Amino acid sequence: MGESFAALFDSANILVICLWTTGFILFSIEFFQPMHGVAYALGVSVLGAAFITRMLYGSAGEAFVFVLITAVLMLAVHMVSLATQKRDWLRVARIERAGERSKRYGSLINSIGVANTPIDLTGNVSVNDVNLVVYSEKPIASGERVRIVRVTPDKIIVEKAD
Repeated sequence: MGESFAALFDSANILVICLWTTGFILFSIEFFQPMHGVAYALGVSVLGAAFITRMLYGSAGEAFVFVLITAVLMLAVHMVSLATQKRDWLRVARIERAGERSKRYGSLINSIGVANTPIDLTGNVSVNDVNLVVYSEKPIASGERVRIVRVTPDKIIVEKAD
């Protein structure tokens, strides 16, 4: 079995291997980083070119097994994508988190806290015994008092308290 499997790919040339690899990578990218179908269309086109090239330089049986293996791998990529729900998962989760942050921390505006770490763009602050990751345009030293100025969907903004 092992020898016949290796013999299946003995006659594959570098062009077929490069086309197949590129096409499969483009096809897979579309599942995990959607590009409005561009990577999918390019990937399927390049895979088609690899199949045609394989049929020209090999036997029909070799081409069939080549297509079968590709179909199984494509199905595996699709199943992994469905299992992890990578499509839109990152975008939707980010939007939901942003809305929750505004609702959860909006009541803390004008609250006073203490910088646990030096804040140079980002840092850590304790407000009402709650540790928060915050953002500040101006550097703030560790131990200084800070006031929460604004809560945006993606960050909590603080400044030095007077």
